[in-house]
Amino acid sequence: MLSGKLWPAHPHPLPGECLSSWMVRTAHHNGLKVQSFGHFAFNKRYELWNRDIDRLAPESLLEQMSVKTGVTLKETKKTTLSLFEGRLFESTSLSGQLRWITPLKLYHRIYAGFGMQYCPLCLAESTDAYYRIAWRVAFYTFCPKHLILMEDRCRHCGMAVAFHRIELGKYHQLDAPDLAVCWKCGLSLTDFTPTPVSIWHQNVHRRWKWKLAVLDRGFVNSGQIKTQRLNLLHQLCRIIASHSLAPDLQQYLCEKTDMPFQHISDVKVAFEQRSLSERHYILELAWWLIEKYPRKIIEAIKCNKLRPHYLYKDIPSLRF
Repeated sequence: MLSGKLWPAHPHPLPGECLSSWMVRTAHHNGLKVQSFGHFAFNKRYELWNRDIDRLAPESLLEQMSVKTGVTLKETKKTTLSLFEGRLFESTSLSGQLRWITPLKLYHRIYAGFGMQYCPLCLAESTDAYYRIAWRVAFYTFCPKHLILMEDRCRHCGMAVAFHRIELGKYHQLDAPDLAVCWKCGLSLTDFTPTPVSIWHQNVHRRWKWKLAVLDRGFVNSGQIKTQRLNLLHQLCRIIASHSLAPDLQQYLCEKTDMPFQHISDVKVAFEQRSLSERHYILELAWWLIEKYPRKIIEAIKCNKLRPHYLYKDIPSLRF
């Protein structure tokens, strides 16, 4: 069935689609279950889904997807997290936390983390639901198109999104399942009222929304994102969430912005591993602090709410 230069069905990646989503759709378009597709199309002895395929796809897999779908290798690679290499983080590594990338935390091919975020309205409006690579970015906490908060789990059962497992164990299911359903409970990931994003500061959300749109377009015809400024934002997020690096900073920012104070868990985890609601709240404060840079940061330092040696660690070139 899958012999020949091109597979019988060879869908191209949809705008901004991630590799894992594209592979699952390709399997279903060819009338195969995901596991069967992996065995036929690639090496039967090679388990594809026991890793973060969007991060750790081997070159041979990317070449096979390119050749068998008629998509250039360059465009194929844009479906992986390597799209953000040199932009959001320095370089891809085999393990460890990547800056700004939400982890899946795979355990026996099950996601223990909530790294695959999604916009329920984006999923619902597509006749062929798919997932975007930009949705793996930790500061992508709201949809710039629909202005609603993102989701990172099933609203019905609370399980992480894992669309490659949707038809696993369902031996009598012949039709290709909708990728917008939960793999665990089978209910829709879009059948609920989404949460609108609160736009309390126009400049902050305008800049934030613009950067999310840049990610959505894969950096095509959208200008450049200033990597060092994003590194500074990341550092601020880490400091705001810390109860030891700047214990008074969160309260100071809430008073300055009239934002209601929200408890931040004191668990010591990377910013990317925090809950979506915590990340969104912390980001709102951090985006406000770097607006009109460096005036607000200088003021926070003068008020002894922020220590420069913590802020500019690893990014000394931004020190004023």
